[in-house]
Amino acid sequence: MKNSSLVKDVELFLDDKPNVYALRERARKVVEDMAIVSKKNESWKFTDVSDIFKANFDILCDSCNHECGEQCSCGCEQSLDNCFIKVRFCGGKLHVEEYSLPRGVRIVGLPEVLFEGEYKPYIFKAFDLEKHVFGALNGMYLEQGIVIEVDKGVKCSKPLVISYNNDEAKGKQVNIHNIILLNKEAELEVVENFGAKGDGSYFLNVVNEIYLKEKSVCKHYKVQNESIEAYHIALNAVMVYGNAKYKQFYSAKGAKISRNETKIDLLESGGEAEVYTMYKAKKDQLIDVTTNVYHRVCETKSNQYAKAVMEEGSKACFQGKVLIDRDAVLSVGNQLHKALYLSDGAELYCKPELEIYADDVKCSHGASSGEIDKEQLFYLTSRGIGVDEALDLLIKAHLDEVLDYVENKQILDCFFA
Repeated sequence: MKNSSLVKDVELFLDDKPNVYALRERARKVVEDMAIVSKKNESWKFTDVSDIFKANFDILCDSCNHECGEQCSCGCEQSLDNCFIKVRFCGGKLHVEEYSLPRGVRIVGLPEVLFEGEYKPYIFKAFDLEKHVFGALNGMYLEQGIVIEVDKGVKCSKPLVISYNNDEAKGKQVNIHNIILLNKEAELEVVENFGAKGDGSYFLNVVNEIYLKEKSVCKHYKVQNESIEAYHIALNAVMVYGNAKYKQFYSAKGAKISRNETKIDLLESGGEAEVYTMYKAKKDQLIDVTTNVYHRVCETKSNQYAKAVMEEGSKACFQGKVLIDRDAVLSVGNQLHKALYLSDGAELYCKPELEIYADDVKCSHGASSGEIDKEQLFYLTSRGIGVDEALDLLIKAHLDEVLDYVENKQILDCFFA
């Protein structure tokens, strides 16, 4: 698919710096072979993204200067900025503003640091471009994004919220590349909040490269509630070093087609990763959740837990893989997916995988599915609750089990309520 409309004239985005030029050109060569996302590719077997390539989305760049205030919904009646550190992307463009940051926390726009040597080791290092074509597409237009760095020993006092307001992204292709770097013993909570009020069609392609140094802790929350006509593709590539911990909480409700792919490398002993997912697929909607956790060394731990609700005419795909390398003895890797069907007319492709090359490990994987419990529904309706309300209560109870793992009540109330 070399003539895909997504492969625009990249020369508009190049400059005379050879390192960035080389990155973009390398990415361009990968994108030119779009067959990588065909059904012959196992990781894309159940997710047809051909509509994205048929659409004629325009490339979007530059920055935003709009006023973008929001009110906090956690009950404190304060501006959202008083409760969180806020970074805004408006229609895919970084909102230019001054950040009030705790000491030891740095936030810089990606264009400002593209040519700085200190961040060069963190661009396209957490994943292989050749294996992630949308990551390569993102690299072709390496322009928008931010760098977040937390210094050694700093525990960020406020959660950091990256807000993606896509009301103005209609008809656009938006590529955003973020780098999150936590130095030794640093701690950060980061929330990615995606949404749009209208029903416009746009294509959002986000890459997060996350680097967790020794004994650091990152809690990563992602709430995806895009326009129902939008396309949402995201890659979270995480590198976890000695005794560091990464936790991801993902909620998906929006977008015509969405794919949230997470690749985690546990590179040193003591590293831990947890991925919790909840999604509700509606009619004519496809939700793809793909998670690959690689245990590279001994004594590492991972856990994946996902819960789904499938409505009539919806489609979803869950691919969860745990790979235990030869040297990863005494490692623990678990995964479980539970689905609730509201109709026989829904499709779910569930592919849990274990790939084990070491002895003396503890691993498990499983998947289950079922329908609404009729006895529970009868119990609720017999006590005066309407059928629709009773269904909503049972669906909420099914999904809320994932939310029990969210420890920050303020984040829970503001973004997952």
